[in-house]
Amino acid sequence: MANPKLHQSVLSVLLCSALVFIVACTAERNPCLEPKLPFLYASCYQYKSDTKTYTDTALPNANFVSMDIDSAKRWYWGVNTLSKFSLVLSPLLDTTRWSLQADSAYSPIDTISFIYTRNLKFYTNACGYGYVYSLVQVLTTQHNLDSVKIANKEVTTKAGIENVKIYF
Repeated sequence: MANPKLHQSVLSVLLCSALVFIVACTAERNPCLEPKLPFLYASCYQYKSDTKTYTDTALPNANFVSMDIDSAKRWYWGVNTLSKFSLVLSPLLDTTRWSLQADSAYSPIDTISFIYTRNLKFYTNACGYGYVYSLVQVLTTQHNLDSVKIANKEVTTKAGIENVKIYF
């Protein structure tokens, strides 16, 4: 006849082992809390002749449209009183073009071409890989824009670091 205490001991060990495996194999919810998509931050400035300085200027009814990235075709469409824009760059190309219309009612459209290098970056095991960019040059038409200046070449996941200054 089998020992009932031995059966209870074996059953307890098997149950504990099963619980350990269940707890060990549960996946974390949202293990990647670090952002993986880098944004290019562009700010608009206008020259004030009375103070002889450039001031932050809000565009009255702006359209900022990507010409190369399908998912960003209408990134900013008819936005009111914005002076700072966060744009995306293509991980597949070395140049991304955006069109900017300061006031969709009457102002001409300018094209801004961002030329950059792509660098693959490892974030963490949970987050995986992503791209960071280094701006090489910014080219623009000058229908409504005066000039464009690179303020910070490195386009990373750090928020709020101004990369490009757009002057009207």
